[in-house]
Amino acid sequence: MDANALTEMHISALKEIGNIGAGNACTALATFLGTMVDMTVPNIRMLDKASVEKLIQVDKGLVLGIKVGIKADLTGMIINIISGEYAKKVINVYYPREFSSLSELNEMDMSVLSELGNITSGACANSLATLSGMVVDITSPEPKSCSMSQLLQLPVEAFGSDGSKVVIIDEEFKVERTELSSHMFLILDGDSLNKFFTKIGMPPV
Repeated sequence: MDANALTEMHISALKEIGNIGAGNACTALATFLGTMVDMTVPNIRMLDKASVEKLIQVDKGLVLGIKVGIKADLTGMIINIISGEYAKKVINVYYPREFSSLSELNEMDMSVLSELGNITSGACANSLATLSGMVVDITSPEPKSCSMSQLLQLPVEAFGSDGSKVVIIDEEFKVERTELSSHMFLILDGDSLNKFFTKIGMPPV
């Protein structure tokens, strides 16, 4: 699909999807961590290969991406983007753990963070299903420690070719009102996005 063809009505619908999905994910995240979690207003982004590295500014080094596929009536993916400090906060809810780089994460650490991605992604997928009346399922979490540029190539490679754009709903969460934030990207392929628009009574793009 041509992302540039999205109208203000389409973008408003996407923001509403993001609001409901992020709200449910935020509640699930707060329960998982046992602490207060805030969320920002979802940001609708158009991603192409040329703008990948400019999407989110992070500290030097690696980020952890928890990729969860969307399947059944819709096709897409959810990517939870976790910084080192955020990962440390989450892991220390369950056991004391100190590390200076995401490259030091062990199997148990990855398991905790993958479960975090599974819970928030599942809450978001359930929102899509409730809004559209369609069957929306998710795949098992796939953690990937890499640069932001490499991580954000995943949706481009999966759904876009050279010169095309991917529509991303970017939702940010802040733990205990601090600067420890993470992002959750909701990405649907063009056919699924149009199917969703049709189901909620809107014209396709």
